[in-house]
Amino acid sequence: MRLGKHGCALLGYVVIASIAASNQPCWSAEQSEQGAPNKKPNRLSRIFKGVASYYGRKFHGKKTASGKPFDMNAFTCAHPSLPFGTPVMVQNQENGAQCQVIVTDRGPYVGNRCIDLSKAAARKIGITGVAKVVCKTGKYIAGGFSGNKAPRQVASE
Repeated sequence: MRLGKHGCALLGYVVIASIAASNQPCWSAEQSEQGAPNKKPNRLSRIFKGVASYYGRKFHGKKTASGKPFDMNAFTCAHPSLPFGTPVMVQNQENGAQCQVIVTDRGPYVGNRCIDLSKAAARKIGITGVAKVVCKTGKYIAGGFSGNKAPRQVASE
């Protein structure tokens, strides 16, 4: 089947619309500190936000996707695509509390969530079920978080 120039344009719009309509659980921004897009995005330097949940006792001691046993008392997380060992700074958008976790597992596999935290990490930032979070990786971790809410002071555990 041959497509004329109008058929090719229509096909392009259909592809773009289908990509835009895909149900992505969280968004990410590949931007420099000044807000301008990077010319060469680094997949390990990301800012993403979405819904976080946690997993704990049910999975404690079971093997994670990285091969290590899950420790609900360690500051770890599950993420769908970040490499194992990647540090992620997570901030609860509701109260400003934050902590750093390490990717050791794959997931989350429920709903539209973008990250699953260990029970210890969730407790540290005040998550008892699900919560909206902002996450930073790579070069964005050093900059920390700024915004309307001051980070909640939490005693170290």
